[in-house]
Amino acid sequence: MDILNLTLELTTSKMATVTTNQSVVNVTQQDSSIMRNRQDVDKYITPFIYAVGFPGNLMSFIIWLQKRMRHSSGCYLASLAMTDFIFLMLHVMYELHEVWKVDTVDYPGICESFTIVFLAAQYLSPLLVLAFTVERYISICHPFTRERYCTPRLAVIIVVSLAVFSLAICGIQGYFYRVDPATNLCNVRKEIIEGGTNSFWTIWTWITEMLIFLVVPLSVLIFNVMVILEARRLSKFEQHQLKSRSQKTSATTFMLLAVSFYLIFTTLPVTIVYVSYFSFPEGKDNIIQATDHMWQRHFKYLLARKIIEEFGMTHYALNFYIYMITGKVFRQEFKRLFFRFCVKEIPERVRTEYSTLRSSFRGSMKNMTVRLTNGHSHKEGNETHV
Repeated sequence: MDILNLTLELTTSKMATVTTNQSVVNVTQQDSSIMRNRQDVDKYITPFIYAVGFPGNLMSFIIWLQKRMRHSSGCYLASLAMTDFIFLMLHVMYELHEVWKVDTVDYPGICESFTIVFLAAQYLSPLLVLAFTVERYISICHPFTRERYCTPRLAVIIVVSLAVFSLAICGIQGYFYRVDPATNLCNVRKEIIEGGTNSFWTIWTWITEMLIFLVVPLSVLIFNVMVILEARRLSKFEQHQLKSRSQKTSATTFMLLAVSFYLIFTTLPVTIVYVSYFSFPEGKDNIIQATDHMWQRHFKYLLARKIIEEFGMTHYALNFYIYMITGKVFRQEFKRLFFRFCVKEIPERVRTEYSTLRSSFRGSMKNMTVRLTNGHSHKEGNETHV
């Protein structure tokens, strides 16, 4: 929801207002410990999310592409892993630009295209979660239509359609953003934000953000509740008759429910905190921020919002670990790939020496057993003879 963050700052923030009164500028840009803590959260927590997100999404993508895992749900989850991986890559560029002030996107063409793809990836991830949630709802609540709607081919078509839809609703952002000739920075056109909260850009951003980060998570929640209620209504007779199929379906359902519920728990708080922005207004321009109650309240809100934003971003990074915890088949496939890779990495000479040593050891143990047995039998024979 980085675009909504920028919308709030550009359309309502006095600190973003250009003024000729130098004393006012100094007051509104005065450093505070709360704002420094907010920057620290950005600088130190976000790299940790990258550290766990990049390898996790890459491993998820590889595993879901395996032949055994390439069912309809696997198509959605492989697409989700790649989408999250792309989003994190683009977020690195965004973070370098916004937090570390590195010129990563301040170039004509890159500014516009980056904004479109970055937002499209951000939007596509919740839409994919909604897609496989609806598929699971069909599979559980309408099992007779499962063969028709829950197929890998249809899953691929839906994924492509959602990607096109995400690019379509974000395409207009390519017009909204450009490299400002005065500052040489990638930013929103000044004429687009004229009118403040009533500007077309602000209205368009609020509509699209609420659609993706409020309507979609609530829809996921509703479908999940229906799936859970239907699963609980299954009779003991049905579970007994469909034991193996029911166990496999239940395991997959539990894993997908965990992923979709995590999306809800990480997305809705961010949406709520953004909607609450106007409940924490800024103070007056000519008041010292460090001592003004309104400014301090606003700064505390910004710090809390940043922490919740970082928590919300984890759903782009932690799906792999959810799969590992809740998915037995996923863990088995991970172990299979891991051990196959490890065995392949062992040099041929080492494997040959290990096999020879193990064979020699087994042969020695066999000979020792034979000698001991023969010796024992010979002794018993002597004793009988005497």
